[in-house]
Amino acid sequence: MIKFSIFVDGSNQIGSLKKMNIEVDDYEKFYRFIFEESVKVWATCFLTQTSNIGVLLHRIYWYAVGSIDNLNLDDSKLISNLEKIFHDDKQLKRNYMALISQQYSELTQKEKSDKAWDLCLSESKKWYTKQKELVDGFHKFYHSLRSEIDFMEVSATGHWKVDLLNRVVQEKGLDTQLAVDMVALKDTYDVGIVISGDADSIPSINYVKHEGKHIGVVDFIKGHPPEDKGRQFSSRLKAASDFVVPIYELDLVKKKLVKKK
Repeated sequence: MIKFSIFVDGSNQIGSLKKMNIEVDDYEKFYRFIFEESVKVWATCFLTQTSNIGVLLHRIYWYAVGSIDNLNLDDSKLISNLEKIFHDDKQLKRNYMALISQQYSELTQKEKSDKAWDLCLSESKKWYTKQKELVDGFHKFYHSLRSEIDFMEVSATGHWKVDLLNRVVQEKGLDTQLAVDMVALKDTYDVGIVISGDADSIPSINYVKHEGKHIGVVDFIKGHPPEDKGRQFSSRLKAASDFVVPIYELDLVKKKLVKKK
């Protein structure tokens, strides 16, 4: 019996599907389809036509964001530091000064500067509240995934590091944990299927390959055959893997595994 395990960078998968403007209806059927397509490609690469061997989807490991920087926006010291950052960031301040100048042309430069900072802080607070709500929503989604699929483990080890004033988050830790587990769990699977667009997992892929494992990577592709390249796929990741599993948008829609947003 050949055991398959699927390692999923949750953020990458969601991003890939979002670019295709689709969302998963039934995750168990969705991963069954990916497993079946993976087996087909793997068999083509490694088995002869006369081979007859059993395959098993052992487990799905989903890696996701579980936390976000905890900022106390009532802390006067933090607000003071943020204000200094605002005034030192010439481009950021220039953008807000332009907005204020359009609305309050009669104000002095100092008054415009104060209003620009107040507006930036107010918008940043609203944005941060929404990001925290998103992370809380993620946890509810992870719970539903665990309930829906018995053979899935969700590891919410990713962390969002916040750049508050520019209103962006940087994801930390998720790819690292996926790569570490690929190695740590190598004795539990024969074939690993990786859903990730990040090249950070390449060293782990190379290691488990040297340990005798076969590694495939999933490429989500907008449209239908003969399209052959996804938009969020690392060519280095493709080169490091043993085989690539193309998953086409049209196939997902036809099989009613996803729905158009």
